[in-house]
Amino acid sequence: MDKKTIKKIKKGDRKAFRALYDEYYQAAMRASMSMLKNESDASDAVQETFIRVYKGIHTYNDSKPFKPWFYRILTNEVRRLISKRKPETDIDQVPQSAYEDKATQPATDNEILDEAMEKLKEDHREALVLKYVEGLTEKEMSSVLEISIGAVKSRLFQARKLLREELRGDYHGQEQV
Repeated sequence: MDKKTIKKIKKGDRKAFRALYDEYYQAAMRASMSMLKNESDASDAVQETFIRVYKGIHTYNDSKPFKPWFYRILTNEVRRLISKRKPETDIDQVPQSAYEDKATQPATDNEILDEAMEKLKEDHREALVLKYVEGLTEKEMSSVLEISIGAVKSRLFQARKLLREELRGDYHGQEQV
C-alpha cells in the first residue's frame, strides 16, 4: 500500500479505503482461512481486521511498511477468535458413522496437509501461513508476530520439522516429505 493512499485514508477518503480493501481482502481471507479452518470465523476475522484498520489508521506510522502492520492486526484478530472457540467436541459424542464416511474416502494431498497443519500449535501454524501462504519476509513476520528475526527463524524451523513429522505419521506410515 503506497503512502499516498494511506494519507488519503487518514483524511477520510472512502475510495482510498476501498482500494486498500480490494488489495488486501483476498490475501487476508486466505491467511485467515489457513489459520482458522472455518469460513465463517475467517470472514469475521477479516471483517473485524478491516474495521480495526479503518479506526486505527491514524495510529499507523507512515515511515514503516504497511503490510506487517495490517497482518499484525489480522493475526491478533485470529488469535482472539481462536481463544473464544468452544472446546472441541468430546470424541465419544461423535457418531460412529462420521468416522466411517471419512475413512472410506481417499484423502487428497491438500486434505492431508490441512489435517497436519491443524495438529500444529497455533504459533507454528501462524508462522507457516505467514511465510508460505502470504509470502511475508522474516523481517515482516518479526514485525507481525512481535518477535525477533532469530525467533522467527527458530519458529519456522520447528514448525517445518513438526509438520514433516506429522505428515510422515499420518500418511499411511509412509515417508512422503
